[in-house]
Amino acid sequence: MDLQGPGLTYILLVIPTIFSLAVIVQGVYKLTRHEADGKIALGFGIFFLLLVGAAYFFLIR
Repeated sequence: MDLQGPGLTYILLVIPTIFSLAVIVQGVYKLTRHEADGKIALGFGIFFLLLVGAAYFFLIR
């Protein structure tokens, strides 16, 4: 399986990164409004961003 193609890079890195950044921004927004689930959203976004980074180092690089 060719893991160097631009289509796979887009699917594995760019789209999940944008999603995780959106979740992080949502968590920060909720934290500024003092909502209880802001920490959960922020933690999930950071965790997902770390998973995308791990996928880069283990699969593509």
